[in-house]
Amino acid sequence: MLLGVELVKDRESREADHELGAITTERCFQLGLSTNIRRRKERGAVWRIAPPLTVSRDEIDRGIAILDDALAFGLDKIAASS
Repeated sequence: MLLGVELVKDRESREADHELGAITTERCFQLGLSTNIRRRKERGAVWRIAPPLTVSRDEIDRGIAILDDALAFGLDKIAASS
C-alpha cells in the first residue's frame, strides 16, 4: 500500500505549502506518527504514506486521526501568525 498526499496553498495553482508541511510533520511526530515528507521543489510538499502490509485497521484509523489533528494544528498556527 502506498499513498501520496500533497499539501498545496491553493488547489488551482497547486503551489506547494512547505510551511504547513513542516509544521504538520513536526506535530505528527510529537503525537507519535512518523511521516516522510519531501520538501524538494520539484516534489512539492508530498507525504509518502507506506505502512507495512501487517498494519491493522485500528492503526490506520489512529494514523489518520493524528494526521487530521496535526493538519488542523498547522492551519491554526499559520492563520494565527497571519
